[in-house]
Amino acid sequence: MKNLKNKIYDFLTSGPKVSDLAEKSDESPFTFYCGVIYLTLHRIFHYAIVIAAFVLFLLVGFGGGYALGIVRQQSVPTVSELNQQINHSQNSATLYYANNVKLTKVNSDVKIDKASDSEITPLVKKAVTATEDENFYTHHGVLPKSLVRAVISELTGIGVQTGGSTLTQQLVKMQFLTSQTTWRRKVTEMFYAHKIEQNFSKEDILRAYLNAAPYGKNNSGENINGIKTAAQGIFGKSISQLNLAQVAFIAGLPQSPSIYTPYNSKGEVKKDISLGMRRKDIVLFRMYRNGDITKKQYNDAKKYDLKADFLEPKKVTPPKKQNSYLYNLLMNKGSELIATKLIEQDGLDVKEIKKDTNRYNQYLSNASDLLHQKGYKIHSTIRKPLYTRMQRVVKQATLGQDKTSRDFDQATNRWVNTTEHVENGSVVIDNTTGKILAFSGGVDFKNSQVNHAFDTYRSPGSSIKPYLVYGPAIEHGIISSKTALADFPKNFGNYIPTDYNSTIENRFFPAQEALAKSYNLPAVNLYSKLLHSNINLRSDMKKLGLDLSKSEYKNLGLALGGTDYGFSVADNASAFSNFYNDGKRQDPYYIDEITAPTGQIVYKHKQRSYKVFSEGTSYIMQKMLHQVVKNGTASSLNGTLQFDDSTLIGKTGTSNDYRDIWFNGSTPGITISSWMGYDNFYGHSYNLESNASETNLALWSQIANALYDEDPSMFKLENTIERPASVHKFKVLSKTGTLPGTVNFDGEDIDLTGKETTALSLRPAPRASAEFGIGATHSDYQLFYDHENGESNDYGHTLIYSGKTISKKHKLSDLFSAADGTSTNNEEYYGRRTNVNSRESSNTERQVRANDQQARSGQGGNNNAANNGNNNNQTANNANGSNSNANPTNTNEANSNIDSGNPNENNAQPNQ
Repeated sequence: MKNLKNKIYDFLTSGPKVSDLAEKSDESPFTFYCGVIYLTLHRIFHYAIVIAAFVLFLLVGFGGGYALGIVRQQSVPTVSELNQQINHSQNSATLYYANNVKLTKVNSDVKIDKASDSEITPLVKKAVTATEDENFYTHHGVLPKSLVRAVISELTGIGVQTGGSTLTQQLVKMQFLTSQTTWRRKVTEMFYAHKIEQNFSKEDILRAYLNAAPYGKNNSGENINGIKTAAQGIFGKSISQLNLAQVAFIAGLPQSPSIYTPYNSKGEVKKDISLGMRRKDIVLFRMYRNGDITKKQYNDAKKYDLKADFLEPKKVTPPKKQNSYLYNLLMNKGSELIATKLIEQDGLDVKEIKKDTNRYNQYLSNASDLLHQKGYKIHSTIRKPLYTRMQRVVKQATLGQDKTSRDFDQATNRWVNTTEHVENGSVVIDNTTGKILAFSGGVDFKNSQVNHAFDTYRSPGSSIKPYLVYGPAIEHGIISSKTALADFPKNFGNYIPTDYNSTIENRFFPAQEALAKSYNLPAVNLYSKLLHSNINLRSDMKKLGLDLSKSEYKNLGLALGGTDYGFSVADNASAFSNFYNDGKRQDPYYIDEITAPTGQIVYKHKQRSYKVFSEGTSYIMQKMLHQVVKNGTASSLNGTLQFDDSTLIGKTGTSNDYRDIWFNGSTPGITISSWMGYDNFYGHSYNLESNASETNLALWSQIANALYDEDPSMFKLENTIERPASVHKFKVLSKTGTLPGTVNFDGEDIDLTGKETTALSLRPAPRASAEFGIGATHSDYQLFYDHENGESNDYGHTLIYSGKTISKKHKLSDLFSAADGTSTNNEEYYGRRTNVNSRESSNTERQVRANDQQARSGQGGNNNAANNGNNNNQTANNANGSNSNANPTNTNEANSNIDSGNPNENNAQPNQ
């Protein structure tokens, strides 16, 4: 090391000294000045050489270390994986059901017929190596200049598209990596190439390259890979039958197959093939320069009339399209996951790339190309027996009337006859893992390719109540299962919600019954209480996978499903599944694993669990939601199920005008969610029939029975749910939800006694209180206590909206009247008696909201929720996004008793 320092010092200080020049200055000043200038330049030159050497040393060290760091981030294939991909690769992806059951092999974009060693002639080998890699037989897979260019490219940002790859590198790019010429891919490509050269012969590598290289199109317009396929598809010959000119032409194609190919997409010879011919001449010249052919052979081949040898166009039967709900689902999601992997491999931020639509779409396109050209394997969680049974059930079901119309199709600029079926989207999800086990994307894929299980976003209706309203209220100790909730007329600032059929029950309901029968006013009152308690509902909903805007939470109508965009069936099922998973939600997924052609795992689902509710809340909600099935809005399931329903929980949901119908049902093992509705293409506003809820429940029952018949174990009906220690169990008064006791109301002591019921809560039993309920006014309590004292009034008498327009002139009492005509005083409390069926037509100025006034959210349209609490805008419409101007109390919203197990049509029932 000391000697090296001395040598560097001697090198820097070599040359004449200034003192020597000074001694001669008297003799010749000119000589002195010239000497100083020379000495200065000499020293500067020497210093520059040393600095340059030092910088070069740093660059080599930095570049080598950086390249090594990149490779360490990549999973380099083993020798067996390399051999699999080089010699036995598939030319398209394969899709699988769960448990490695094959679904289908993706139709390849490329036609390929591989050649054996014996079929590849020496002439072909000479043409390819002379053109693409003249040092092929002497290098070790990588030329040093390639590494230098890659490092310079990264440091300067110039010359990213480096070119000059060896045949081995090109083989790696075609078989293992993408065609993107980023520096990261280039470095990885070099290391792959080096490993291949270490473990495979030159002949193996050359054969693999010739079988993988792209050669443009054949005379049928098909994309072709492999030299054997090219010989057959362009000249109609085997490789051994090709002459020199034909070999040269084919050998030149891989550099730019889309430019040099003689055929267009129809299999017709291009009008201008001059570029391909010029490329052929370049190949011939390089063969001549390399000594592979004589000058005479070179000239004869140049003059050869090659165009006469091109095959005439030939029509072929196109492969059958592979479209289906499941195929499209896996291919689309698979492309997204692979695109994410490609972005990460390029060292880029996925979120930032997704903001650039054009750039992200390019990655998606590259990923799709890989699935159509490389042997990827996509393993799903969809179980074939369950999926098959589910499709059969939905296809055979009668869900409602078809709607036929004649519409103008802007895409084709013509009038078309269209028929819309009642569509269904259903999902089966494993509560513990989040696996999607089966689904129904629709009733007829040929009629509608929209996947209604994953891609349609619709208003959830009252199915939102358990996890938005009642679950949080239990969790934060605001209610017990028997807390009294008010169902009296109430004005929330020009938002006046009602129950089923524009009615109000005019009484208190225990929370459990209000949920079971899906009364709207109790839910809105309770939601209002949650908002005023400053509970972070948005956080809980995000954990449930439901990301709503801040403004949506301010609208009280959200308690009835009034979202801007709605939820997908998969979203709804996933959120509901938490109640049988101790309050935890697992991210739903249907792709478990994706492997690359080498066998390497490029994607593996990682389970993510979100704790939303405590075990105590989950237990209480299970008990409350079981009542929905036992004697609530889903009681029609009783007697239709072929398994023990003692642990079945559920929740129905209906949006305005029967636009959307829902049912979420869970056992300890799985959750099955079903949605029904019309797509409403071309601006239609088709609504379901009034018995649609019963139809959907019948469909859910058939699906559940079919799945149980296939695999009873996944229902986990044998699981017993023990009451957690955090849950208090106590007796309370049925009418107040509190302990008995003496209270004082308006200066009068009142003894609260009577029939008791069992309540569940995370808090101890509430003491007796004069204002015991949630959402009631002083007048409501007065009505209650007067009724308790034996006075005859309208407490518990169903009220109905009178049809009057809200204005400052009218009091709240003017808007409602007794529906059954039993009021003892025509002017007593909330107006006069009237008949249910004698309502006047609606007025668009009215703000009274009935029948779950939620937004008619559609398939991702920008629809703003209307009249959802404090928002007075018009109700958002359905999938087509049109504005309906629907009247607030449309008389068609609820004309039948669809939501109650009670067959008595004279008893107005709540909305689902």
